[in-house]
Amino acid sequence: MISGIVGWILAKVKWLLLIAAVGGPIMAFISWNDAQHRQKVAKDGIEATAAIDGATRTKRKRGGTSYTVNLKWKDKNGKDMSADKVAVSNAYANQIIMGDRLRVATTRIKYLPAAENVVDAETGVIITADNDRQETTDGEMVYLGSGAGLVGILGFGAFWFFGRRREEQQPAQA
Repeated sequence: MISGIVGWILAKVKWLLLIAAVGGPIMAFISWNDAQHRQKVAKDGIEATAAIDGATRTKRKRGGTSYTVNLKWKDKNGKDMSADKVAVSNAYANQIIMGDRLRVATTRIKYLPAAENVVDAETGVIITADNDRQETTDGEMVYLGSGAGLVGILGFGAFWFFGRRREEQQPAQA
């Protein structure tokens, strides 16, 4: 009975290691890519003051809350610009949101010029007051994803290499 339970647990651990081996590097790459976009916007972006047009709080079923804000501003030529669903850290959200109301009406941003009036919230705009926190989170996720991938690869490799090896049974001779 015990060996059956141990075998079941080891099979689950092997699958978790496989998921970590694949998912860890994917998470690290996505976070690294996000950090690269943030650095590009911070370096090459145009500074402006944006009006916070609204904020959204998303509570997930398994816990955790994320926040996004909608921004509107005028570029240097007076053209109306906007970015919807710009992700902000929980710490920054706690600074600008109290209960269900916004405490702050404007914020400083940097954005990359766009051909259209709408700037891509994922890659084209950062909130300067929140950028350091977001970059720290991205860096932590790169390390976490890399570590998970390394543990997954080494662990799954060990399971594969040192897995139970059964000797072939000889047929009974009559």
